[in-house]
Amino acid sequence: MIFIFALILITIFLFFPLATYILFWYETANTAYKDELARISGGKTVSWILRGVFSSVLSNIVAISSYPLVLIRKLWRPGPGGRTSTPPVILIHGLYHNVSAWICYRWWLKRVGYNRVYAFNYNSFSHDFHQILEKLDQWIMEVSRSFPGEEIIIIGHSLGGLLAKAYAGRNDAFKEPGVKAIITLGTPYGGSKMVVFGIGRLAGSLSCGAPLIRELEEIRTSSGVSCTALYSPVDNMVFPAGSLKGPSGWGEEQTDPVCHVGMLYHGPTFKRVLRRIEAACTNAEA
Repeated sequence: MIFIFALILITIFLFFPLATYILFWYETANTAYKDELARISGGKTVSWILRGVFSSVLSNIVAISSYPLVLIRKLWRPGPGGRTSTPPVILIHGLYHNVSAWICYRWWLKRVGYNRVYAFNYNSFSHDFHQILEKLDQWIMEVSRSFPGEEIIIIGHSLGGLLAKAYAGRNDAFKEPGVKAIITLGTPYGGSKMVVFGIGRLAGSLSCGAPLIRELEEIRTSSGVSCTALYSPVDNMVFPAGSLKGPSGWGEEQTDPVCHVGMLYHGPTFKRVLRRIEAACTNAEA
């Protein structure tokens, strides 16, 4: 029993990161991104990939260890309180994760004064994209009763970013609450080849060129919404790398070389997100 348990841990914490980065390097080595990665890394491609592997090992440990925190509901909705000077923040996790993905972001946001942080939870196996989007819409309508008339900030990781874009691009522009800003982390706007290893129809719908990806590419967000796509140069779950580039008209920002899941636990990446939030709030006030 101990041997089996140890084997499972080795597979999750070591084999998975190595396997995904082997695939990342194979994909990179056979495309023009090989030269681009060498350029942006200053010739330190191998070092950057090793940093990605290391961050993947650590982030998998954190992600799996914190997964049960989804059961503590009070962590994912703020307590009662009046209106503050900071806007409400909505967090949307990615495929196969749950709201525990945001344990660090929730803490960091609260430390800098964002006390109204809400995390949306969904099941990656029992619903398709449109069913989850409908649940997101209903859930935001419900929680927005606590902040009537206020605009929201939405932060989405991976698939959560696609949900955020689809929500903000809905046809009814006058529907409350309004969206002040969208910030996405490692979102596969062009789909990903890695979904061939995924389980369930939701994963399959995210392949490059799939009907859902083409549908989402046609969605446009209002010019009044500040939209930014953050992405890692060594993302091990979304490739080709061009799939991470933001939609037309969006801002883009490259992070330090961390893995796909590691963006959720990486302090410098959070600081980039925070700057985007503050810039959106400043522009809105101006």
